[in-house]
Amino acid sequence: MGAETDLALEQRIARLEDHREICNLQGRYNHYLQTGLLKEKVGELFAFGNPDVKAEMCDSGMWHGAEGIVKLFTHMGKKYSMPGELMLHMLVTPVVEVSADGTRARGMWNSFGTNTYLDEDGKLVAMWQAGKYDNVFCKEGGRWKFLEFKWYVLFRTPFHEGWVKRPIVEGLHEEGFPEVSPFHTPYSPTAAHNVFLPAPPEPGEG
Repeated sequence: MGAETDLALEQRIARLEDHREICNLQGRYNHYLQTGLLKEKVGELFAFGNPDVKAEMCDSGMWHGAEGIVKLFTHMGKKYSMPGELMLHMLVTPVVEVSADGTRARGMWNSFGTNTYLDEDGKLVAMWQAGKYDNVFCKEGGRWKFLEFKWYVLFRTPFHEGWVKRPIVEGLHEEGFPEVSPFHTPYSPTAAHNVFLPAPPEPGEG
């Protein structure tokens, strides 16, 4: 009985440590994004040793493998690199579920924050942005890393106009990019119901 109790306690502690490490990984991604360190840190965050690693950002389409992911984030970094940029995204409403064997996990967060973009006249425009992360994590070298990284945009709107008047301005997709995901369904002021899938993982669904 004592041995079983000790084993159950060890498993609970391991799951708590997994949860903390996964949340720290997601937080580090956000901080690296804000500090301009993402390009040099991306290899520490993603499971580049796994052939199934992939990433998708709003309308970018799904990018596969280490080379594809680096191209995606390099493209995003160049797009928003400008004098006066402000990329500040908060993480809220976390749901993290670790698999029973401790080798996989799913995590979901909403994000809200600011960006800056250039209008057609080359002037800076303040922008509100909201979206949802839906990520799959795996262990590589004993550390949790991103295996499937997805961020779905809910709205990206000029500060002075708002999401009802102008829900989406610009995006990441360009000619030659992968096909846009069907989950790219931002807020629409004309929709009868705005439902922002996917749903969070259920308990034990890591």
